[in-house]
Amino acid sequence: MMLRILALISLFVAVSTANAHPGHSHDFSGAVETGIAHPWTGIDHLMAMVLVGVMATQSGLRRRWMLPALFCGAMAVASVAGQAIGPIFRLDLGLAIALIALGVCLVRRFHHAMLPAIVTLCGGLHGFAHGAGWGAGDVSMPYLAGMILGTTVLHLVGMGIGTAFNQTRSRSTWVRGTGTIACAVGVALLLGTV
Repeated sequence: MMLRILALISLFVAVSTANAHPGHSHDFSGAVETGIAHPWTGIDHLMAMVLVGVMATQSGLRRRWMLPALFCGAMAVASVAGQAIGPIFRLDLGLAIALIALGVCLVRRFHHAMLPAIVTLCGGLHGFAHGAGWGAGDVSMPYLAGMILGTTVLHLVGMGIGTAFNQTRSRSTWVRGTGTIACAVGVALLLGTV
């Protein structure tokens, strides 16, 4: 019952900001600092990156650092690709679906061999969205480095949350609840883009 209430609350909160990539500016002044702050400025970024950290703590020691590294690596490469290619129609749908996919992985306690590919794809989508928002020739390596650092901090926050979940008797409930909230927010973002 509590999970349903949390999911419903998150749905209403998310509907108020129903845009999968809201209000992001790519101001390269103070590039490192601005890059660090950028992942914290959108609900899609914030949740996806924290979820990867939570997922890393649920995936065993072998994947503990692999999932965040895959996300960051894919995000960096795709940021440069997105800058070169430019905006793609309806990329916001992909970002919302990526958040839902990460949430489903937590709800279903998904430890399949495809998990690294899912995390890599999600990181790539977020990176491409970042890069596509930059103007042609505007790529800033200090900004990108800051963005990766900000993302890493969010992964560490998620790992802290996941570690706290692992130390409770109701670990499974907390993990599934987190996944359910992510799915609800992802659905709200998806509905906001239609």
